[in-house]
Amino acid sequence: MTERYQPLYPWRRTRIDEDHVPTDEDWSGYDGNVSIGRIQKQPHGPMKDKWMWSAHGPRVRERLTPHQGYEVEGREAMRKVEDYYHRLMRHNKLRGSRDAD
Repeated sequence: MTERYQPLYPWRRTRIDEDHVPTDEDWSGYDGNVSIGRIQKQPHGPMKDKWMWSAHGPRVRERLTPHQGYEVEGREAMRKVEDYYHRLMRHNKLRGSRDAD
């Protein structure tokens, strides 16, 4: 049996504002105060029940692609965001909190 991916960064339910009720189908990941990305389970359409991932990171000189996509499992969508974040930081010669000294 394959082990489930264990995220490297803290993830919490996305809260848009004070009136928004967070759900288990919308998560945001963080490296300290830096938003590294978001995953959302799609409720409708051709990607229904898949997890859309969208990766972010700090303001950098150069972005990379792909920076978004879809996965069947939420944990795999988290992995895509975290992998992108690591590539983005390396590409721009920056370090995140999970980089070794």
